Amino acid sequence: MKYISKAYRSFVIDEREVESEVQVWHDLLREVPFETAIEKTRMLCQTNEKWAPTPAEIYQACQPEQSYYALQRAEERADTLALQEYLEQAVPMPDHIRKRLEKLQSSRRLNHES
Repeated sequence: MKYISKAYRSFVIDEREVESEVQVWHDLLREVPFETAIEKTRMLCQTNEKWAPTPAEIYQACQPEQSYYALQRAEERADTLALQEYLEQAVPMPDHIRKRLEKLQSSRRLNHES
């Protein structure tokens, strides 16, 4: 926050609210390594000349970028897992249904061959 206040003169925190403001920023950015947060904050300060970056913008900048292909791989993995789960829970076809299906298929083959 000190870095941001030096980069943006308009970024001022009331002395009475410093502690609570720091707690909020810390809570929002606690999952981000400090060095990564500082690096991305510098980048945001270099590219945005009017407004100071918010904790959300810093957090978003620290997240790995998802490519289209990475998203496709994730969807394919999810589909594969869903299919595996289905196969584990699927019940076999009852014998009476299987027999009727086999009869139907054999009659179709006979009709097709004729």
